[in-house]
Amino acid sequence: MIGSAGHTHRELRRGLRFEDTQSESDVHLGFQRLMEDLSSDGPDVTLNVANGLFLQRGASIIYDFTQKARTHYNSVVSTLDFHNSSVASTKTINNWVNESTSGMIPNLFTQPLDPLTTFVAVNTVFFNGKWLTPFDPMMTKDREFDTGAGKVQVPMMSGTFTLNYINIPELEAHMAAFPYKGGRQAMYIILPKGQATANLDALEQELSAEKINSLIGKMTPLEMRVWLPRMRLSFKSSLRETLKKLHMGSMFNPAAANFSRLTTLPVWVDDVVHETVIEVSEEGTKAAAASGSEFNRMGTSRTFIVNQPGILSIRDEVSGVPLFWGKLVRPEALRT
Repeated sequence: MIGSAGHTHRELRRGLRFEDTQSESDVHLGFQRLMEDLSSDGPDVTLNVANGLFLQRGASIIYDFTQKARTHYNSVVSTLDFHNSSVASTKTINNWVNESTSGMIPNLFTQPLDPLTTFVAVNTVFFNGKWLTPFDPMMTKDREFDTGAGKVQVPMMSGTFTLNYINIPELEAHMAAFPYKGGRQAMYIILPKGQATANLDALEQELSAEKINSLIGKMTPLEMRVWLPRMRLSFKSSLRETLKKLHMGSMFNPAAANFSRLTTLPVWVDDVVHETVIEVSEEGTKAAAASGSEFNRMGTSRTFIVNQPGILSIRDEVSGVPLFWGKLVRPEALRT
């Protein structure tokens, strides 16, 4: 947003829901404080937010833009020769992403970038957390996960834990929180009751940020038997059409985009690519045995069985910011 101007800037402010009363400096300082507050690197939890700005060598870039990017967003600013070395430039960016995510996303861009590229902005979030109470690997057994389109075998971790929990009868769902060591972050899983595939889309429509925060505030500790896949979840998509639906489309239009506070050149956004990888194991999450009869006891209030699609979020408990958010639909078995 710091490089945009005019109508493009107003669209981004509205789309990102910044109040008109907030000054631009307040917005940037708010992001700076949030990034400083969220970042952590310890033996039990690592959270790294990184921003990379890659500019065409020789392009005329507004000095104020690079200063704000470095100061408020801790951005790495580099120059590359997209025009003459598109393949090498793409590799450089992919290597930066690979390093920033500790190898979890090795190839953000699978094809060489357009030689006419002038500017590439990349944001990465890497999270690696250990459960407050880990699962016992000896209790992990292969079980069925019903995707709705068929059943797949996944290694299913299990154990008895005291977790924050809430039953949500008005949404025909329930939610449990899996805390990480240190208490700063937790994974929340919301499961529809009954046939999840029939209810998941409807559930998602009902879950605004305000609703979720209200439900979290009502959760209470409960000892329960838990089953959770040892899994890898991955998602990659262009956000171009999504952002257009959120009325942030002018930045994609060569005739309408205004980034005059970034460069003196007439530039626009070609695409926004997002990729997420989350891995869940007995030890914790890297963003990245019960009997058969117990496994199928869905009716009791003291079981939480993740064997069908649901909604997953990793949340910073202090700020309330969701670090990751998505649908758990078809987990890939994480083998050790």
